[in-house]
Amino acid sequence: MTQQPQSIIQPGQQSAAPTQKEHVVVAGETIEQIAKSYDVPAKYLRQLNKLSGPVRPSQKLRIPMARAAAASASRSATTPAPAPATSAKTTPAPTAPMPTGTTPSGTK
Repeated sequence: MTQQPQSIIQPGQQSAAPTQKEHVVVAGETIEQIAKSYDVPAKYLRQLNKLSGPVRPSQKLRIPMARAAAASASRSATTPAPAPATSAKTTPAPTAPMPTGTTPSGTK
């Protein structure tokens, strides 16, 4: 279950994106897998959630959304687009047909 953080919005004020998200650990998940899925360093998640051991199923973790979004944006801005795929295979040029009754040069 994921809960969104609540904030007080004044009249005429736009709601800001939440700065944290809650993640509920599922059996078999590790802190490293969770961190990777949110693009946040595992060490940072451990510190933020005061973890000293492995995570447990149904444990609630705070996930810093602003940091994850910033990391994702900076990675996409610095990663060049992949080059278009080119085929390394070349097709040889067709050869001209030989006239009837002649032999190729160099053969007797």
